[in-house]
Amino acid sequence: MTRRPSPPLRRSPSRRCRHSGPRIRASARYCRARPRARRSPKDRQTGREVDTLVIESPQNQQVKRLRSLVTRKGRRAAGRFLVEGTRALEEAASGHLPLETVALCPELFSGDRAAELAGELRGREVPILELSEQAFRSFSQVQAPEGIAAEVGIPQTQLNDLPGDADLIVAAVDVRDPGNMGSLIRTADAAGAAAVIATGSCVDLFDPKVVRATAGSIFHLPVVNGAAPEDTIAWARRVGMRSVAATLQRAKPYTQTRFAKRTLVMVGNEANGLRDDVAKRADIRAFIPMPGRAESLNVSVAAGILIWEILRQRSGG
Repeated sequence: MTRRPSPPLRRSPSRRCRHSGPRIRASARYCRARPRARRSPKDRQTGREVDTLVIESPQNQQVKRLRSLVTRKGRRAAGRFLVEGTRALEEAASGHLPLETVALCPELFSGDRAAELAGELRGREVPILELSEQAFRSFSQVQAPEGIAAEVGIPQTQLNDLPGDADLIVAAVDVRDPGNMGSLIRTADAAGAAAVIATGSCVDLFDPKVVRATAGSIFHLPVVNGAAPEDTIAWARRVGMRSVAATLQRAKPYTQTRFAKRTLVMVGNEANGLRDDVAKRADIRAFIPMPGRAESLNVSVAAGILIWEILRQRSGG
């Protein structure tokens, strides 16, 4: 009996893994890039050899942790927030909040100050991560990152932790825009306020955009994140402060209002202003006349006008 010849064996196509040299037969599932790390050859400031691992992959677990801090859920789970940029890191490093981890990418350093600050931070007892540009950009929130960031512990400040003898405190109610909230904190800091309180449905004070908009002011004064408006007013009365609502509801022009020496200034949502149920609880109600055609003022501008009128009256002006 004559047998037919067997057909020639087919060879499976060769695939080249990105992390391997020779050609191999492999399923695509075995060709996933592995998280890699390389040694950092020299410190950019001193030029000395340093034994630092450079994390190259955005999928590295430590990079993923940094990336999670961009979200409110991630910040709450970790109890930390992300600070990015030379100026913000300088303020954070000199403030009262703990630096948990510092992330550096010397490839992105844009000036001498970034390298100098990196050298100063290396001298502290804080973990340092050196990242590739790709890994750093995977969590950066700015278009032109400076290559320096840090995880900072979120303060758990409550109303009762605030100074009971404070002369001026600013409370935001339902302020949702990160830029406006950051500017409000900066305004309060410039006026010498003892604290800022975020009440109602405010944006998270430790959102990266809020932190950046404060220009470092968030490290200069205590902030309370997420207090109820009624609790805030009740606390102010308990410590002898008078609450001022920026509102149109049964209010006087701010220039005709006599403010107390110890004041809690309350400002509301960008679009709708201060809620009526909050405004009616306040001890004093004042509004800012607007002779122009604009429907409203920026919340930080409105707060600034009221605050500086309070300061003017205190000085006898």
